[in-house]
Amino acid sequence: MDESLKNYWKLYSKYYSNEKMIHQSHNPLREYEDEFVDGPILELGCGQSSFLVELSKSGREIFAVDNENLQLQALNKRIAEYSSPDLGKIHLLNLTIPKNNLPEKKFAVVIMSDFLHFFTMNDSKALISEIAERTSKGSLIYIRVHSKKHSYNNPSYPDISDYFKHFFSQEDLDVLFNHADFECLTCSENKQFVKSKYEHTMEVEWFTGLLDQEGITDPEERENAIHENTSEIVDAWITCIYRRK
Repeated sequence: MDESLKNYWKLYSKYYSNEKMIHQSHNPLREYEDEFVDGPILELGCGQSSFLVELSKSGREIFAVDNENLQLQALNKRIAEYSSPDLGKIHLLNLTIPKNNLPEKKFAVVIMSDFLHFFTMNDSKALISEIAERTSKGSLIYIRVHSKKHSYNNPSYPDISDYFKHFFSQEDLDVLFNHADFECLTCSENKQFVKSKYEHTMEVEWFTGLLDQEGITDPEERENAIHENTSEIVDAWITCIYRRK
């Protein structure tokens, strides 16, 4: 994680308390919590996960996987402040997927929120195949991915494919989660055209800090750069919950 992203996530911790983060995060897993089968919970690319902070009160064993120790440390602090759980049940794993294998467990719930779009379709297929081996009948898999309608899915962003490897359609997800192994419980596609003022304020503060670090002091240049880099994009995503057959 480069310094700019570190600063972004530090600001995120400042702006979003546990309560605010959970309140503002859409979590359709709540509707199925009474149907969770036995077993631990796994989140890949967890970051400062609103899901895991909320689920830390469930008493279940939790495996939080991220390739950034900074995020795992922030998540650990959030969980300790929110629920004071049996920390022996919280496993913070600094792993890079797919370089590292998933933990050898059968998981009741697998969460991949804003994760799969960092993988090619072929790598996603291999990962879902591994997840099928790490789940059992009744296990739930939650995903959120950038859809093909996202503003970044555009040739005018020539370097974006180095960062986001794939933008998804519903048909892509049907290929990954084949009907022989998975049942789709819920799926929706959404667009956000205008960010909340609160989120926009955080982004302006973050980018202002970047300009300070780069020594850019000219007021007009700063104003133009902030406007250009915090302007609205169409954030488009697909969320689904699948159940293992």
